[in-house]
Amino acid sequence: MADAQTTPSLEFLILQRLENTDEGLGSGNLFLSIQDRTAQASLATVGRVLRLLDHRRLTAKRSNKGRVLTNSGRRHLEELRHKEGLRDWAEGVLQEIKPATQKEYLQALQTLRFLEGHLARLAAENASKEDLARMQAVLEEHSREIESRSRGRDRGLEFHGLLAAAAANRFLQAAISMIWSWNKTIQDLWAEADVLTGKSSYPDHLRIFKAIAARDGAAAEKAMMAHYDPFVGNVRDHFEQHARVSLSAREGARAGAPTPVPSA
Repeated sequence: MADAQTTPSLEFLILQRLENTDEGLGSGNLFLSIQDRTAQASLATVGRVLRLLDHRRLTAKRSNKGRVLTNSGRRHLEELRHKEGLRDWAEGVLQEIKPATQKEYLQALQTLRFLEGHLARLAAENASKEDLARMQAVLEEHSREIESRSRGRDRGLEFHGLLAAAAANRFLQAAISMIWSWNKTIQDLWAEADVLTGKSSYPDHLRIFKAIAARDGAAAEKAMMAHYDPFVGNVRDHFEQHARVSLSAREGARAGAPTPVPSA
């Protein structure tokens, strides 16, 4: 599981290392050169990712010297740099959230998860043919934009808006809008959720849509709540990791402090 989770960053590191070589690098040299950046990737994992990059024509073998970047690989590396920048921004935002506010963030996200799940159930009951057609059109646009720099972000947000309208419950919509407006940061993070979770929202949205189109309210609600789970879990993990780092730093500071001299 660890290898699967590190694959996107590992892909970025490998392409980055290959960017400045015309001679080519083999899997062994690549493995050694990225050890300062990741401790979770094994030599076998590096080799597997390289084969996948070859298959996608992002890298190519240069005789027996190893791989080099193709033109497609260089373009893909620039897209990954953009995404890594967004990930750094999102992680920096989460680190800046004060411990007293972290609990409120998680409460807000859990409430949104519940309310949007209920909206999905209502959409399955109330969506008109026109509502379904609009949602399907947005999903088709999203699928075409997944590999673009925007990653279909706006189409994903639009899908949520269309679903809410199809549910035809303005009180639930008002409650959700109130939570989103409580703190703009939480809305900004949700808009870039895929850079934190490492997965596009498109497959989840397609699953939700199919349940709505089938008039299966229970399945639509379950799919929507599952759609929120990786993001909520990722935010919680960041908070817990930051708390552990802060605690370790405080303990280290106390351990290094001089022993107070008793007063006479």
